[in-house]
Amino acid sequence: MQEQLDELVRYYFEEADYEMEAVPFGLTNLTKIVKLNDRRYVLRIYNRHTKHVEGIELESRTTSFLVNRELTFQVPEFLPTLSGDDYVRLSDGSLGAVVVFLEGTNHVLANVHDAAEFGRVVGEMSQGLQQFDRSGLDYQGISFLDFYNLHPLADQSAVDAFIENPSFHIPEASLNFYRAKVESVENSVREIKKLPIQLVHHDLLIFNLLAQNNRICSVLDFDFISVDTSFLEFAICLNHLLQMSNGSIEMAEAFVKRYSAYKTHSVQEIEQLRNLTQLYHVAVLHIYIGQHYAGIDIQHNFTYILNQFIHRDTWLMEHGKTIERMLIAYIVG
Repeated sequence: MQEQLDELVRYYFEEADYEMEAVPFGLTNLTKIVKLNDRRYVLRIYNRHTKHVEGIELESRTTSFLVNRELTFQVPEFLPTLSGDDYVRLSDGSLGAVVVFLEGTNHVLANVHDAAEFGRVVGEMSQGLQQFDRSGLDYQGISFLDFYNLHPLADQSAVDAFIENPSFHIPEASLNFYRAKVESVENSVREIKKLPIQLVHHDLLIFNLLAQNNRICSVLDFDFISVDTSFLEFAICLNHLLQMSNGSIEMAEAFVKRYSAYKTHSVQEIEQLRNLTQLYHVAVLHIYIGQHYAGIDIQHNFTYILNQFIHRDTWLMEHGKTIERMLIAYIVG
């Protein structure tokens, strides 16, 4: 591992004297912070199963586009190598890159102000990504609708095999819930595909948001960027807010109200909120199943997301009409 990191540094810096620091993020890729000449940078060596050249190029183009839009927050722009490239292929075949280091601490969701800040950034990001010209893209990423292809080791046969014989205990009721919801999502795909599409970040969670002085200043981790259903970004982030706030309607309203300053949606999109929330959870579970086959211990994360899935679906059945009325009042354009 150290040899890979040393090799990556040499593509970017002529100086050989640097310090390496661990990071509190970077679960998908091998990630380190390098300190050189009193400046810090983020080094990434990409997971071979989830990142390829096309994916890195899409991420680089997206972040460069957002930097040039002069948003109210920063994104991790790719640093050019000494030869001017956005990324490198190391001697062992791995792909690596260096991005700028962004200051801040993880944003929290503790009150109405925090929720409104979250809504501001989600709305501004979604609006910005909507303006990205997709016509020149040879590769558009993988839509979460294509949930059997999000991880190369988690095609349908691999997922089915895991669900039939999990590597750790999963209650039968939870497995049956998963099976029922996969069928439900498959039945809703046709309607979801009628909705508007755009670039979607897919991972705008507080773990990927940095704040200073109670204001979000940076958005990280564009690993799952792809063209997808536009309203899916909202559905993912609303689910996250509700999860972190224990279902606070007050905080949900603050989030939605601030989001509405940047984006509007149709009634047809709002009607798909529950289906899109189910789609998101299925997609994440499949990514974790792929990680399992790659040799990673997924028990904690998989169990957490499956339990969240069950809780959120039940919650939306109970509170869905309240949320729908709120969304129609604020974000229908």
